Amino acid sequence: MAASIAYLNSIPWCNALINDPSWTPTRTTSRVPKASSEDSFFAETLGTERTIRHCLTLRPSVGRDADVQFEEVRTIMELGDGLNGHPKICHGGFVATMLDEVCGVLITQNLEGKMRRAREKWGKSGDDGEGALGPHEGLNCFTAYLNTSYKKPVPTPGIVLCRAKFEKQERNKSYVSATIEDGMGTVFTRGEGMFVEVKQKL
Repeated sequence: MAASIAYLNSIPWCNALINDPSWTPTRTTSRVPKASSEDSFFAETLGTERTIRHCLTLRPSVGRDADVQFEEVRTIMELGDGLNGHPKICHGGFVATMLDEVCGVLITQNLEGKMRRAREKWGKSGDDGEGALGPHEGLNCFTAYLNTSYKKPVPTPGIVLCRAKFEKQERNKSYVSATIEDGMGTVFTRGEGMFVEVKQKL
C-alpha cells in the first residue's frame, strides 16, 4: 500500500483524494495473495505491470454506528495496456469487472467491520458468542446481477477512479451503485448491482 500511495501522490487529482482528511487509505483485501487461492484473479493475475500496476482504496475516516459503517469507497487503479480490447481502450468486460470489484471492496469493508464489532461484543460480554458471526461467516458475498452502462471508452494506459456507494440493504441483499471515472469529472461507466450475503462457504 505504501508504494501505491507514494506513486499516486505524484498525480495531482490522486494527491487531492489521498490527502483529504475525510478519507483514509485502507487495505484492498482482494490484492493480497492467499494460500486458499481466493482473490487470485486480482491479487496475482491482475497484479502485473501490464494489468493493474497500482491499486489503492480509500474509505471514510469516520464510520457510522450502523451495519453499513461505510457508505462509500473509492479505489484508484493504474491500468496497463494488457487490459485492452481495442488499441488504447480497455476491454469492456474488464470495465465491468472493475465495477464488480469496487462494489465487492465496499461490501467487504462493511462485513469486516460487522465481524470486528461482533468480536468486540463477545470480549466485553464474556459470552461464548453463540448466535453471533463465526470466524468466516458473513464474508461470503456473491454478485446476483450487475447492470453496466458504458458512457465513454476507458483509455489505457491510465489511472481511473472507481467509486462504489450503498443504495440500500434488505436482509442479506445489498444494492450498490458504482462508477469508473477519470478523477476529474468524466464518467466512463456506471453500474448498479445486487449482492447476496451467504452464511456458509460454498
